[in-house]
Amino acid sequence: MKNRKQITEEDLLVTEALIAESYGRLKKSVVQTPHRALGSVGGTIRKHPFAAAAAAVAGGIGAYMIATRMASHHADARQKKEQRSPDLIKEMLVIFLPMAAPHIAMFIQKYLGSLMHSPKNK
Repeated sequence: MKNRKQITEEDLLVTEALIAESYGRLKKSVVQTPHRALGSVGGTIRKHPFAAAAAAVAGGIGAYMIATRMASHHADARQKKEQRSPDLIKEMLVIFLPMAAPHIAMFIQKYLGSLMHSPKNK
């Protein structure tokens, strides 16, 4: 067995300080992670607003279809035969389009306005 250096109180204090510093950095990183993730999402949305809107709509439609299919599996077989399944896409468009149209129009207006008034167009 090799001769090892005795562990002193100073070694323990330095180790404790290093652990505390490391824990502090870890805590700071964990706290900042959601902000960083939202920042990158926000940057992507600013760079590609129409693609982000399309992805959100597609995700909503997909989630709705999954939820309705899961709910339909629990329905009684007789009730399924008696009911005709409505066109879900058409119903969703009828419900969501009137609510979303003003927001989409305002977004497009702001986007086109910022393009018209950008410094490179002057």
